[in-house]
Amino acid sequence: MARSIDRTLDFGMDSEGRMRSIREVDRGLPCGCFCPACKAPLIAKKGPHRVHHFAHRGRSCGTGQETALHRMAKQILADERQLLLPLEFEPTLYEEALLPDELRWHGQRPDVVLRSESTVLHVEITVTHRCGDDKCAEITRTGIPTVEIDLSSAYRRQRAGWTTATLRGLVVLDPGIRRWLHLDIAVKDEPYEPTHIHEATDTAPQSPAPPRVKPRVPPVLQASSESPMQSGNSLLVFDPWWGLVPRDPIAREKLIRELNERGSN
Repeated sequence: MARSIDRTLDFGMDSEGRMRSIREVDRGLPCGCFCPACKAPLIAKKGPHRVHHFAHRGRSCGTGQETALHRMAKQILADERQLLLPLEFEPTLYEEALLPDELRWHGQRPDVVLRSESTVLHVEITVTHRCGDDKCAEITRTGIPTVEIDLSSAYRRQRAGWTTATLRGLVVLDPGIRRWLHLDIAVKDEPYEPTHIHEATDTAPQSPAPPRVKPRVPPVLQASSESPMQSGNSLLVFDPWWGLVPRDPIAREKLIRELNERGSN
């Protein structure tokens, strides 16, 4: 039987579930790291005449390299809590970052959720597989602004030799690898219109349109002070788990938190 080729890993997962660069761990098995895909022990190979990398202690699973890059990219974004948005020139700073993989989450999970007091942004990170039709449909249905960061071209060019700094520069700051999967705004410029954005329809006679101004950031989503299900002006969407919920993500999160608390009581 032919021996499987072990794709080198630049990042491994430690015993606490955090991703670690090959440059920050001890040599050999004492590195204490595991493959994030198959959870097999990794050996940190750091000889003087070869590129430092992790290798499986036994047989390679074949998917560890892609999974490691994807998990490290999510961790970097969650740690940094800032992101350059499409067509912007300075990164936007957020107050909180969540990794839904580590939380109870209903429906399709975004890779990273960035939040401020009145703003929610979902982020999808692509290494080899882009969002499928089902996930794109749910992104549009829920109406939460969502950005895709596409690492696929960089991954094909650079299969080994990744560093935390190199990956951070791509994930947080590279303007050429990000696009809106959904941006629900009343006025859109042409560059802001990806495939999955709803087009507003209006059959009434149109007066001459005023000059359009490109928004600097995704829309600020203000939560209502009323109970979201009692407000006659709230827009509702259907969630397969919760039923009718507010479209506004802040109000929706408040309602789901209240329902969870009632269920636990």
